[in-house]
Amino acid sequence: MSADGKDQSPERGEISPEDRDAFRKRSAELGQRLDALKAQKAKAERSAGGGPQDQSAYGAAFKFAAELIVGVVFGGGVGWLLDRQFGTAPWLMIVMVIIGFAAGLLNVVRAAQEAQAKNEPLQKAAPSVKNDDDE
Repeated sequence: MSADGKDQSPERGEISPEDRDAFRKRSAELGQRLDALKAQKAKAERSAGGGPQDQSAYGAAFKFAAELIVGVVFGGGVGWLLDRQFGTAPWLMIVMVIIGFAAGLLNVVRAAQEAQAKNEPLQKAAPSVKNDDDE
């Protein structure tokens, strides 16, 4: 305690200058460590060759395949159930598999058009390559 009877420690909710400096130092060290880890991770991804664009292309391909397969399987399932209900095996199943294939193909075309529309601004922004004959 000081001569006037008050404690020199900061009041509740206040941070002493020493603590504030220590906090800033720890925060700066943590930021440097995180930056180093991010750089190391990016370097590892570049050397592995699997960047985010490759992963998104794989994801889109699996999405297209899944939509096509689900359309065929769903159509076949509905056709099988209708064949069992009406006793018309295998005709409704064949028709529904064809309809399911068409619906799945339509979904794939729609998804591909959406992906193309999303990437079109990037393609327009890319620099064009000169033709060798234009020189």
